[in-house]
Parts: sequence; C-alpha cells; structure tokens
Amino acid sequence: MIVRAPIVLAVALVAAVGALTGVAATSQDTTAAYTATTSNRSTATTVGDYAVTGLPFRDSFAGGQGAWRTYGGSWTTQTRFGYGTLTETSGSSDGPKAVTGDPAWTDYTMQADVQVNSGTDAGLLVRVTGPGTGANAFTGYSIGLGLGENALSIDRTANGATTRLAQSTIPGTLRNGQFYHLVVQAAGCGITAWSSTVGANDWTRVSVSESSADCLTTGAIGLRGNGSAAGYRFVTATAGALAPSLASDPWNSTLSTGRFEDGAPARVYGGTWAIDQQEERIRSTAYANSGDKQVLNRTWGDMTLTGDVRLMRAPRSGTDAGFLVRVDDPSTGIDSMRAYSVGITRTGMTIGEHRNPGFAGTFVPFGRTVQAGEWWHLTVEAVGCTITATASPADGGTPVQGRADFGACSLRTGAVGIREQGTEAEWRNIAVTPR
Repeated sequence: MIVRAPIVLAVALVAAVGALTGVAATSQDTTAAYTATTSNRSTATTVGDYAVTGLPFRDSFAGGQGAWRTYGGSWTTQTRFGYGTLTETSGSSDGPKAVTGDPAWTDYTMQADVQVNSGTDAGLLVRVTGPGTGANAFTGYSIGLGLGENALSIDRTANGATTRLAQSTIPGTLRNGQFYHLVVQAAGCGITAWSSTVGANDWTRVSVSESSADCLTTGAIGLRGNGSAAGYRFVTATAGALAPSLASDPWNSTLSTGRFEDGAPARVYGGTWAIDQQEERIRSTAYANSGDKQVLNRTWGDMTLTGDVRLMRAPRSGTDAGFLVRVDDPSTGIDSMRAYSVGITRTGMTIGEHRNPGFAGTFVPFGRTVQAGEWWHLTVEAVGCTITATASPADGGTPVQGRADFGACSLRTGAVGIREQGTEAEWRNIAVTPR
C-alpha cells in the first residue's frame, strides 16, 4: 500500500497512468450522506429529499440521526467508542421505521447490526417507496429477524398488504439484547438475505425470486420494528448484489469474540497484534516496517469489503494502513504477496497491486491531512479487473472515490486482509459481501 512515485489525480479527472504503473484510474466525489446534520422530519411522505443519491452509503450515527426520516415511534442515537447506535424505544404496533437513500436505487446490498431489545421482530427494508406512518404504510421488501419464530423472513408490502415470500429457521435460540448481523441483497427480481450472531459467522440464508409482475425493482433503504423496540448500528449500502441462485455467504468480523478469523485463524505476517473485544477493534501495536498484515483463510472473487481504519501515529510520508483484497501467496515483506490494496495515507488513499515483487498503483488525494486517531470508513469493490475505493471520515464528511482498472488481470480470486506499513493502526466493523 506504499506507493512509489505516485500519480496524483485531481477530483473528477480521468487519467491513464501510463507506463509507470500500467493502471488506468479515476477519482471523483460522491454524494452519499455520511451522518449529515439534517434534522428529523417525520412528516415527510416521500424519500425524494434525502440528498442521498450515490452509492456506497454508510452511516455511523455518531453525528446523530442524519438524513434518516422516521415514521412513527421514538428514535434516539447514542455514541459509544466512537460509533453510534440508532434506537427505536417505543416498540409500538404501527411498525416504526426510519428510511433514507434514493428511491431510484436498483440492485444493491444493505447490511447492519440489528438488536431486538423488547418484543420479537425487527429488521431491514430495501427498495422502499412511499413510506408513511403505519405498520404497512410503505411499499418495499422487509427482512425480518423473528425471535418468536426463531427465523429470518422476507416479506413484500405493497398497497397496504403484506405477503410472506420466504422464511428460514435460525438454529439455536435468538435473544433480546444480542446484536445480529443482517445482510440483504436485491438483484433484479431476486432478494437474498443472511443473518448471523455478530462475531460468529453462523449464517442462515433465505432467498426468493419474484415474477416480473410482482417484483419491486427500485427503492431506498430502511430500518423497521414490528411491535418491538430495536437498535441499529453500522448501516451500509453498496452497489451490486448476488443472484439468488448463487450460494456464497458473507463474512462479518469476529472481533467481539476476541478473534480475527474465518473458520481457521487468520495468517499473520509480521508485527504484533491485539484485539479489544469491548470496542470490537483490532490493533497493530508494534510494526516491523515490512508491510505487516493478517490474511483470512477464505477465497473470494467479485466482492465488496467495508470497514473502518485509523492511523494511530501522526501520518508521515511512506506510511499507510488499510485493506487487502484477492490476496494470493502472502509472506512477510512489503510487497511479498499478489494482492490489491487500498490504504489511508497522510493526505489521501492509495489503490494498487502488489506483484510479488513490485507494486503498481495510483494515489487519490483527500484535499486535507489525515489526523492520528481519526477513523476513516473504506468501501473496496473488486469487480472483474477493476478496484473501486471510497473513503470518508467515519463520523461524517464528504466521501472521495477512486477507481483503478488493471486491464487483463490474472488476479481474480483471493483472500481479504488488513495491512499497515510503517505505523500502528486499528481496524473495526469489517464485513465482506459477495457480488
């Protein structure tokens, strides 16, 4: 993730990074609402004024309710360890919901941690249009976590009527107060959803393919309780989704259980590492200045990785920290692997390819200096031979996006990982979804 002779790209400029890197790259601003300070307007009847037109979208709730419109219920935010939780406390029977996003969004992935605090039923909404106050006052798909039925379900609501489309039993016993990670992907007329206890990756999957006459093809995102008080955190929406016929599962970080793994423990290459279970973060505590990294044991193809990273020392030239995707043949050393990387630096982010040996990449400026201890949210999308990265201060700020096209690449599958070069760093809220 350290760039040799970087090419600096201006915002909205499209540039070919010629013979020096062999990479074509773009850089542009995006307009997603990252904990914007918009006030709550629960009387709104449409979602057209959310000012959220771009994906990826992420809200940490650390800055308050942001661009979410609420319909019924009593909503509040609380910040702890630098990230927030949006909580509906009434548990009323009119299906309290909070909605944001663009009603023109089509195929995308939404995910969040959901905590049912009282009652038995809460979850996520996708492809939402026409929201209002009332249990069935919206059109869209709801993905419900049902503690009474111990199940994950997909419902369609349209014209005031709700239809159960699919349901899967979740093994074990669901509990009030426990956070569960929910993922839902909308692709064409197919909806696929997963649930897992946070930190466990014990996935339950449910999917449905609707007829073209019944399916809802566009809409915003939402959070919803059904006669239940509930909390929500780490909400993201990213472009692209998995066809229901494919079976690849997501992955969610296991840091709350004191582990960083996917089945087998992650492979460690250099440095010293520690996990804080309470704050759900992993830290590189002593760096060997050799591209210290941890790599999971699962292979991915097209995928999206989301997560937060921060540099724990004042950034200086030649230092960075971030994420790896499509990792192959890793070992200890700065470029000792075949992989793509996205790293936060002192003034921007790098997007590049480690070629074992060698590195090729580009630099995307932020227009300001990154501060020590400042969390940044990263979304890394690997689709074909193109790597797209979007970065924003995790507690609110304008996202910046860069894209690198690696041409006729041979590196199309591999693991994911975390990496720092020349600095102590921390990571949290890491999730991977298939594309």
